[in-house]
Amino acid sequence: MNNTESDVVIIGGGIIGLFCAYYLMEEGKTVTVLDQGQIKDSCSYGNCGLVSPSHALPLNSPQLLLKALVWLFQKNSPFYIKPQMDMEFMGWMMGFAFNSFSGKQLEKSMKGRGSLLMDSRTLYDDIFKEHKWDCNWAPSGIHFVYSQEKSFNAYQSKDSKLAELGLAAEPIIGRELFNKEPSLTEHAYGSWFYKIDASLNPGKLLNELRGHLLSRGVQIRELCKVDTFEESNGRITEITTNHGNFKARDVVMATGAWTANLAKQLKLKIPVIPGKGYSITMKSPTVHPTCPIIFDENKVVVTPWKEGYRLGGTMEFSGYDTTYNEHRIQTLKNVANLYLKEPYTNEGVEEWYGWRPMTNNGLPIIDRSPVHNNLFVACGHNMLGLSMAPSTGKLITEMVIGKEKHLESDPYAFA
Repeated sequence: MNNTESDVVIIGGGIIGLFCAYYLMEEGKTVTVLDQGQIKDSCSYGNCGLVSPSHALPLNSPQLLLKALVWLFQKNSPFYIKPQMDMEFMGWMMGFAFNSFSGKQLEKSMKGRGSLLMDSRTLYDDIFKEHKWDCNWAPSGIHFVYSQEKSFNAYQSKDSKLAELGLAAEPIIGRELFNKEPSLTEHAYGSWFYKIDASLNPGKLLNELRGHLLSRGVQIRELCKVDTFEESNGRITEITTNHGNFKARDVVMATGAWTANLAKQLKLKIPVIPGKGYSITMKSPTVHPTCPIIFDENKVVVTPWKEGYRLGGTMEFSGYDTTYNEHRIQTLKNVANLYLKEPYTNEGVEEWYGWRPMTNNGLPIIDRSPVHNNLFVACGHNMLGLSMAPSTGKLITEMVIGKEKHLESDPYAFA
């Protein structure tokens, strides 16, 4: 068994953990990243690659709760809850429902999410000016497309809320939409177009970021499972893993959907549960969208890249169930078939699922542990880990080194 010591040990090698490592390294810290899996196991690896300030509104809403009740009984719905007698899950759902009817909480969540999203969008611009990383960065905007005039018009109330944050969309209807996005069929009625949004290939970003960190001396240990923690006087003194023991002055926990289980060892209660999402990646069709499109009534996303094409979406609360649901993949294809002239291909197909780290108020936790003064937690980014990662990494770094924070962090504090 080897013993390794560094300034900071980061548990979790997904996009959040790697951006924490990036900014800590920039401040001259020696960093070791421990991950129980590999890059392709990361929740960010198979998502649709959206960098989307337009997602500032949390999922919580009375309207969504009503929709969810209907979706439970629809075979092709974008939402599924596996029947389970799990008290933690039931408590989480009750909290989600309560937050859906709290105007004060919804306002807090929107502003907190919006702040992280806008800051990360700016940081991504800075990062890609400095580094010529090959990850298909495309600041081309995102369409929220609707098939029904009624649902298109109903979305205006959400856009009005986003306008309070300076995030208003451009409404585009009919022939104007088809001229702007020729890949769409007549099934589409209209789009709310968010010019501020962008996209990239998340797998390529993870590989580029990982390579950059390794070239700068960051140690990354994959297939490295944390077993136990040694503690003394309110501090974590050592981390025991199947790859040996690791010591550090500070520890960052960025373990996504697995955070709640690991945190129990440290007497921390973290309200994060897994929300399973699916994607399918393939060779791009000849006629493909010019930018990402969200088919919002069905909660399905399509993202085009130079060398590929991805369909993704759905939300499945089934715990850490590893069953691959082929019906979910078929649902993605069925929705794409309605809206797109060439919805998908059957070449170079890769099917994937991952667990999103869901909180019941839509806000991540980015804070120092109330139990251990050298433990920092960065988790619960819901479906927006990629969109929030740079800002989260920078905030955690500022907390670790005691630097003035560039953003107000109170919305992301432990309750």
